[in-house]
Amino acid sequence: MRSRQRLAPPPKRASVVERAKRATKYAMAGVGVILVASFVWGLVSPIGVTGVMIAFLAMLAAIAAGVFFSSDKVVSADKLQAIELKQLPRSTERWLHAQRPALPAPAVRLVDGIGLKLDQLGLQLQTLDEREPAAAEVRRLIADELPELVKGYQAVPVNLRREGLNGMSPDKQLVDGLAVVDSELTRISEQLASGDLNKLATQGRYLELKYQGDNGS
Repeated sequence: MRSRQRLAPPPKRASVVERAKRATKYAMAGVGVILVASFVWGLVSPIGVTGVMIAFLAMLAAIAAGVFFSSDKVVSADKLQAIELKQLPRSTERWLHAQRPALPAPAVRLVDGIGLKLDQLGLQLQTLDEREPAAAEVRRLIADELPELVKGYQAVPVNLRREGLNGMSPDKQLVDGLAVVDSELTRISEQLASGDLNKLATQGRYLELKYQGDNGS
């Protein structure tokens, strides 16, 4: 029997907007407390230049704290499998973003696009039951295959990444693998939106590119 779960496609960068709103809320709350405290202080005694400077610095600290506490901690790749499915796309996105400086430019462009799709997927997974076969499909792709692809590339010595063997360089392998991940995320998102979870669970394609052996092979 076909499993159905109707979900409307969410807007892109939704989780980024959510984090920005959360940071603004925390910062404004901190600034508000400081303003009230400064007002009360002024009723008791003149604040003076020193008091104004202290209040100003305290506001800057409140804004910085708001940004800090609204951010998610970057989880190591080996801990992604243990994360709740609803939070997994965001955690994977943050981990992947942290790897950008070590990746070649063509891969970085793909990583940015994958980040957008992980944002969208995060909202779509909010009502997906972990026990659904589709949940295992999603988890395998973004908590196992994607991190292993990037980690495998990073394990290759830098001087061998552009050359490789048999005409296939690790740089190209990485870009090709990320392109597969990108297309898979599109497919998963579309099938989650259509509610066809059985099709999603049975039509998964797996990454064929592997990074192993010596001399960048």
